[in-house]
Amino acid sequence: MQKMRTLTIILTLATLTTLTSCDCLQNVTGTVIDEQTDQPIQGAHVHKENKDHDQADTDDKGKFEIRSISGGLFRCPPMTVVIKKDGYETQTVKIKNAEHETIKLKPLTK
Repeated sequence: MQKMRTLTIILTLATLTTLTSCDCLQNVTGTVIDEQTDQPIQGAHVHKENKDHDQADTDDKGKFEIRSISGGLFRCPPMTVVIKKDGYETQTVKIKNAEHETIKLKPLTK
């Protein structure tokens, strides 16, 4: 009886350890451009939705990269990012892990 209880505890702990260690490293990249001119937008702020510490600003070519640890039991889920830039509409986009996305921001109408 004691051996069965010990075996059950060991299997339970092994299962929990496996399930909690199934995090994945998300790595998404993108280019932010003006919807009307197709020109890159420098200095747009990009952050993972609900995670302000996973963030980046676009460079002079409109490019950004965000890496983040995320839970994913069997695969990495898409990352939802929010893109903000003064003078443009804020946009929310889902990007699949390890993929590059071109995001067109719409200028605000005056």
